[in-house]
Amino acid sequence: MFSSTLRPPIRRILLLAGLAAVAASLMLAGAASADPAPTSVKLSQNVQFTGSNQIAAQVTMICTAGYGYSVNVTVVQPQGFGFTMFGGGWSFGQCTGQQQKVAVPVYPFGYGTWLLGDASAGVVACAGPCADDTKQIHIGL
Repeated sequence: MFSSTLRPPIRRILLLAGLAAVAASLMLAGAASADPAPTSVKLSQNVQFTGSNQIAAQVTMICTAGYGYSVNVTVVQPQGFGFTMFGGGWSFGQCTGQQQKVAVPVYPFGYGTWLLGDASAGVVACAGPCADDTKQIHIGL
């Protein structure tokens, strides 16, 4: 009804202005939701024995500033006589955009204690995108 009372050149101008406004809003929305930079994570080979039920795994990570991160470390340690200790731990925080070092407390699942010596460990860090690392570690004092 409204458009039928306008002359053809004015309708074209309004149509072009409307399309330009829609295109501009889509471009701004795309720029505002840009994907974060890739997350990187590295697990230290040496893990500190902090008590019979806890070890501290040192993790170095880089993630996009302003994002929250989640770091999960799992450890498997064969202890002889067919027994293997399994454990894990979590840490959460805020990304700085710079290299960060995080000590993740790792506790055994169930009964048993960590022993000084070798084990296998893996880490997964997520702050938008996720990254992982796996390696042989040494539990020491």
